[in-house]
Amino acid sequence: MKTNPWNKIEKPYKNLNAILADKYNFLEFFWAKDSIGNFIFLLHTKLNILQPQKVPKLNGIKISIGQIDKTYQLVLTLTSKEDKDIFYSLCLDLLKSTKNINDESLAIKSILKRLEKWQYFLKSGRKIIDKKQLKGLIGELYLIKKYLLAEYNSKDVLEFWKAPLQSVQDFELNNMTIEVKTKSSVNSITISSYEQLFTQLDYLYLFVVTLSESTKNISQSFNIYDMIDEIRELIGLDNLLLIENFDNLLMHYGFVELIEYEDLYFIISFDEFYKVTDNFPKIIDIPNGIEKLNYKINLDTCKKFLVKENIFNIIGDKND
Repeated sequence: MKTNPWNKIEKPYKNLNAILADKYNFLEFFWAKDSIGNFIFLLHTKLNILQPQKVPKLNGIKISIGQIDKTYQLVLTLTSKEDKDIFYSLCLDLLKSTKNINDESLAIKSILKRLEKWQYFLKSGRKIIDKKQLKGLIGELYLIKKYLLAEYNSKDVLEFWKAPLQSVQDFELNNMTIEVKTKSSVNSITISSYEQLFTQLDYLYLFVVTLSESTKNISQSFNIYDMIDEIRELIGLDNLLLIENFDNLLMHYGFVELIEYEDLYFIISFDEFYKVTDNFPKIIDIPNGIEKLNYKINLDTCKKFLVKENIFNIIGDKND
């Protein structure tokens, strides 16, 4: 965690030391530290937040409510220092989700709803994606941005995206399955499970994105947040339900907004579609006793499977 607001706070002799988290937010959020040195995120409000029995339970984070005179408190305390990155991301998420809300009651409802989402994420055991998985996510988002949102309505596109739900393939749309792979300059891809190159639908395609690491000052470079913002704009920032659905899918994927991701820039050189047919190079049979299989495919040997036409015309009628 590169930015740690708790480093600015002295450990108090008793009670809490706190600093305002965002002076532009309608609500009063505070970064705080107690006498033991625990990291705390604190909300002050004039409204009664909720009954104690309704407080969400988050792994590694204690949530409690309190009251000082006429001020109610929602207190989030980090109990597992190993989860400090997740805790910081959660706090930033609460700040972000309430930033444009000027009604205290609506803002508190938004907070409780976001905490329920985090409860699911932490309870499910999903882990924050690493750099390799981040590149895979970028490949999938690129397919959404460049192709799917150009062909279909936003609601359907989000329903097509199966990877966040831990499906075998990344996308399923009508009679087609699409598996997304990213690669560097080396012209090969990794098949991480036997099932990835098989489908029950009529067509299976590989969408291969050539992705290189870059720096911010290089033309055409981008980070994950640039791409996410572009997709949100294509969905429609005023379409709050679909934006929320998109954000939830990102969380199910294992993506939470870490400050470290801001410095990771990439460039996409080109993309290609390959049609996976019966004679596409793949392992057909797995001997008994083999529990996990992954292998590499040299794409130089797959040129005859390259698809140049618009594959989405194969699917049939598109939604307006």
